[in-house]
Amino acid sequence: RQTVMFSATFPRSVETLARGLLVNPIEVSVGGKSVVNADVTQIVEVRPKEERFLRLLELLGEWFERGKILVFVASQDGCDALFRDLLRVGYPCLSLHGGKDQADRASTIADFKGDVCSLLVATSVAARGLDVKGVALVVNFDPPSHHEDYIHRVGRTGRAGAKGTAITFIDPGEAEEERAAPDLVRALAEAGAPVPRDLAAV
Repeated sequence: RQTVMFSATFPRSVETLARGLLVNPIEVSVGGKSVVNADVTQIVEVRPKEERFLRLLELLGEWFERGKILVFVASQDGCDALFRDLLRVGYPCLSLHGGKDQADRASTIADFKGDVCSLLVATSVAARGLDVKGVALVVNFDPPSHHEDYIHRVGRTGRAGAKGTAITFIDPGEAEEERAAPDLVRALAEAGAPVPRDLAAV
């Protein structure tokens, strides 16, 4: 029997788990460890929270017909609120977070994978293990809380040789988001993507 573990990132905790479960494990790395796929164009916009919804609407106007769009938020309440706001302005969308039961989550993922709806608002529960073809754009409406979360989130696009784009909003003026800035700078630098001057200054 052969047992194989796959992970977009391989932090020490996952490595410890693998070494505890597997016998004489062999590690095969494709590309760099914890580096964003080169097929993903990364853009970080320093943007206060009150400006984000209008900017998201601009992006949806540009991208809505170009493929599936995945929007990540920080919390379940934020996910529900953004879902309602998008419906209110006329964008059909789905929502996914850990507060929904398994049947609802499975149905939402099936609808997003199919042609039922091409816009999904989600927490980081959708960042790992969600393999959906045709995700053209990932928007981090709220920045991820740590480096691995960012890698997994933006890894939902640019899969299997396709090109993708990931746009992240951050406001370093807010304490909780300021803590995410160094991880974003690191991820951009490791992938050779441009680092905004106002983000690098944090």
